[in-house]
Order: sequence, then structure tokens, then C-alpha cells
Amino acid sequence: MNLYAWNFEPSIIVALILMLVSYMWVTGPYARARGVVPATALERNRYFLAVVFLFLALVSPIDTLSLVSLSMHMVQHLIMIVVVPPLIILSIPPAVGSLFLVNRSFLAIMQAILNPLVVFLVFNAIFVGWHMPANYDLAVRDQQVHILEHVMFIVGAFISWWPVFSHQPELPRSTPGFLMLYLFFMSLPPTIVGALLTFAGFVVYPAYEAVARPWGMSAQADQELAGLLMWLPGGLVYFFVLTIVFFRWFNRPGDDSMV
Repeated sequence: MNLYAWNFEPSIIVALILMLVSYMWVTGPYARARGVVPATALERNRYFLAVVFLFLALVSPIDTLSLVSLSMHMVQHLIMIVVVPPLIILSIPPAVGSLFLVNRSFLAIMQAILNPLVVFLVFNAIFVGWHMPANYDLAVRDQQVHILEHVMFIVGAFISWWPVFSHQPELPRSTPGFLMLYLFFMSLPPTIVGALLTFAGFVVYPAYEAVARPWGMSAQADQELAGLLMWLPGGLVYFFVLTIVFFRWFNRPGDDSMV
């Protein structure tokens, strides 16, 4: 097995192309045809960057290495959870988003789904559930389950970041005070799971025990590195955003803009 092979799985390439084409059409010709201002250059660049990061996570050797290295799998998940979703949310022009929220029933459904308490529970159930040993090992061994895991992580992370980064007036972000509390609690699951992996003292995921890892790392050392990646970058990113929310709220009362 070439550990540094690129994964040009047709379904992934097609999905990424469809993401780009659909975004360009909806935020360009579709928006203009309905008298709405299309996406700005900044919004388009954010979306393109999100697709680039997805390409790196799912097509580059990061994906191949994730099957034999828990730490590389963690890098892959961090890209999908804390990098891609905020970029996509910030790439949505509010006027274009409003075109899809004119139906009151659909808007009510979206308001219920994007309730901060709901998204907190849903995302962390997904996050903790997939990190249970039996589920994680199954995802590593079965490609279809692995795809399901990734889809659930991306969708769950997208809705979990919505209360933080939304520019949509119909589905606004939470107030700064609530956001700080929300982000603090969002930081706890990756911190706890990361610490457990770091200090477990045994290999938690048997699927990684019987494979040849890169760089000559033992399964235990690789797991400890994975735990640190989840614990530090994975947990601290929430504190970083929390800090931005606090200082912008403190310095500019009435302006909770994140960008």
C-alpha cells in the first residue's frame, strides 16, 4: 500500500465539482435572474478555499494516511469540522440565502434545526458517537461507513458553527453573551476525548494496532499525538473564537460582527 497515494475516487471528485458549479450558478446567474446581488469576490474566495481544504482532506495523501495513522485521521477530521464549515457559512450571501427561506414552513424547520441547543446536542452526539471504539474501527475498516462518518461530521459541524458565523437575517447568529457560553461548552467534548486518548495508556482503536504506520511511530505514540491534536487545536479553536467574540463585544458594544 502506497501510504502517500492520492485518492482520486470519482464520487469525491464529482461531488467537489458539483459543489463548485452549484455555488457559482446559485450565487451568480440564479441570483441575478431574481434581482439579487450575486456573491462578492470575498465570498467566492471563501467558498473556493473551503473546497480546496475539502480536496486536501479527502483526496490528498491525508486520506490515505488516515487509514493507518490516527493522528492523520484527526488532522482530516479537524479540517472538516473547524475549517471548512465556517468558510462555507461565511461564503453565503444573505440576499441569496433569503431566496430559499421565503417559505414559512421551511423557515420554521430551519429555525428549529439551527437552534443552538439543538445543534450543540446533535453535533456532540455525532462527535462522541463516532469516537466510540467500535464505531471508529468500523469506519476505518469499511469505506462506506467511513463516507457516512465524514458526511455526518461535515453536516453536524456546519450546523454547529451556524449560530457563531451566520450572516442570514432570518437565521441570525446568537448574541455575544450566549455565544461565549456556547463556545465554552463546545470546547469541552474535543478537550475531554483528546485528553482520554492522550492519557489512556493503551491502544483505544484496535484497527490501528495491526497496520504499518508512517515515520516508525508506535500505535500508542500515534494515538497520543492524535489526542493532543484533538485536545489542543481542536479544543482551543473554540476559545480563540470565544476571545474574538468577547473583545469585539467589549470594544464595540452593539457590533457583534465576526468578520
